Amino acid sequence: MATDLDTHLRLKAECFQVTGSFKPRGAFNAVLSLVDRTGSPAHPSHPAGVIAVSSGNHAQAVALAARTVGLPALILIPDDANPAKVAATRALGAEVIQKGITFANREQRLREVMAERGFSLVHPFDDWDVIHGQGTAAMEMLEDEPAIEVIATPVGGGGLLSGSAIAAKSHSGSIKVIGVEPETADDAYQSWKTGSVQTLPMAPVTLADGVRTTAIGQRNFEVMFANRLVDEIVTVTEEEIASALRVGWTRLHIALEPTGALPLAAHLSGKLTKGRTGLVISGGNANLETVAKLLTHP
Repeated sequence: MATDLDTHLRLKAECFQVTGSFKPRGAFNAVLSLVDRTGSPAHPSHPAGVIAVSSGNHAQAVALAARTVGLPALILIPDDANPAKVAATRALGAEVIQKGITFANREQRLREVMAERGFSLVHPFDDWDVIHGQGTAAMEMLEDEPAIEVIATPVGGGGLLSGSAIAAKSHSGSIKVIGVEPETADDAYQSWKTGSVQTLPMAPVTLADGVRTTAIGQRNFEVMFANRLVDEIVTVTEEEIASALRVGWTRLHIALEPTGALPLAAHLSGKLTKGRTGLVISGGNANLETVAKLLTHP
């Protein structure tokens, strides 16, 4: 795997966001839109609270957005999630349910808890307000560097990629928009190839815990593939993710998490279309034990 870093390479380092990832962009847009709608004459009452399901980064973002507008937040997080992300979510004032929550059952448990509490859902990716909010990362990158020819982002459920695709193609139809996911979590790649949403049989095993979704969302599919705003999906190996993570920490001096390293892994392994490239480095909420092992035992 190459370690060359092109001088024309541009990085949108979302790890410097207040919660350590890009997720507040979509969460704030969704929560503020929800409050605006429910404060209208047609919907005079604000929601009782907001609820989300997340492995950690969306959880923190929703917790922060809810606290900012004065709403309770309840987050369902799988019981094997990164402990640092869970602690950060609680520190932002959210109630967290972890016991018995898995990637396999979390959607069912979400529906059950929503019915019990009457809270409004802030979906991590299959929501137009979230999608539009996430797209501001690519929009800002293009404002800083209008000549970018290729934009690559991680893809899990598809919120960041679909939002970035809308922003990029609005800027210039010639920009190539590429999603990157692990080989072991290739539902977006399969969906791109088949032209329909493909679902993995179980939550994938990968270093990139932020993209352990089993399928992209319907709205995300509509943007990315039905409307052909995404040009390509590429996959990277676990070894390529680990190598990119090491490059990020030791050469770029950016504290990436494995999911945030996905676009860098694709770039370093030569899997991206050639051209002036912008990478959306989605977050830096890494499990330090995992990072330490990767840095000391390549």
